[in-house]
Amino acid sequence: MLPLANILARPLRTAISSLAVGVGVALFLVLVGLTSMLDEIARRTTHVEAHLMVWPASDQVVVSGGLPADKVEADLEGLPGVAGAIPVLRWPFKMAGRVQNVYGIRPADWGAFAAADQIVEGRSLEGGPEMVIDTRLAAAGGYRVGQAVERWGREFRIVGIAREGVAGRVFMPIDTVADALQQTTRRASFFYVQVADPRHVEPVRVAIRERGLNVFTMDEFYDVLASSFVDMDKVVGAVVFVAGFVCFLVILLTVYTMVVERTREIGILKGIGASRLQVFGLVLAEAGLIAAGGIVAGFVLTWAGRAAILHVQPLWTVAIPPIRHLFAALLALGGTFLGALHPAMRAARQDPVESLRYE
Repeated sequence: MLPLANILARPLRTAISSLAVGVGVALFLVLVGLTSMLDEIARRTTHVEAHLMVWPASDQVVVSGGLPADKVEADLEGLPGVAGAIPVLRWPFKMAGRVQNVYGIRPADWGAFAAADQIVEGRSLEGGPEMVIDTRLAAAGGYRVGQAVERWGREFRIVGIAREGVAGRVFMPIDTVADALQQTTRRASFFYVQVADPRHVEPVRVAIRERGLNVFTMDEFYDVLASSFVDMDKVVGAVVFVAGFVCFLVILLTVYTMVVERTREIGILKGIGASRLQVFGLVLAEAGLIAAGGIVAGFVLTWAGRAAILHVQPLWTVAIPPIRHLFAALLALGGTFLGALHPAMRAARQDPVESLRYE
């Protein structure tokens, strides 16, 4: 096969070019995969038996202890259609080498956060200086039931481990968190609101908004969370552009050099009857083979990069679904086509007589 023989004539250059394309593919897959952490956080946060989330009148989602819990709870539960309001005091708490968000909740509300079989070891919250963590945090930090964790100048004991997927990675009784933070009155970062009839969610939301609070449905939480991370869509767009540009530039330089080096050979091909279209297709085929090698290398680099990230940061999420591999391959092929287009046209337009005179 002539295209394969041509690229293997310079194996080192071909390998470097394919590796460079692979780096672009891996860059796209890994960096865009890291943005899935937002989706994972949103999924966990909304994995609660509730219909609405209520926050203080602030543009940011990440707040701590911004609402008087008892007063706001009574106000919310007094609204027509509201079946219950669950206060949550969220506060940073370092475990497994990273800052986690503690979910301070009333032990009686645990059933809204997890099913009966969600606890895989130990028990749920009862009160006092205790905590429940999820399986992923337990694995990352090597924690076990009965282990004591000292934070905020106090000792907390792990009494249960819940299956991954619960809203928070760390749960404590809300009064325990408030006491540790030396709060004189119970505060809440936000509320989960349960509506008696799901068909009446919108009227309840309007009533809550009229009280000067931010309120949105569980399905809207991802957009609200993403808005707290400025210009996330621009970051993703920049990653796509850089990955595509890397493929374009590498192929352009490589294929252009190949065409210049083989000016006489191209002249001979045209002299023995090869058409412009055949020469054009030959150059594109060579570029395609380099890109194919780069795509395979990119998938391998992606696997290695993801494994390295999760080894260093086991609580991060790098989700790379199969459809994204397909998109990465199409991105590489698109950059390859654009990069090879000019050299291929140059080769196709070469005059065979002038090419044979080329030294």
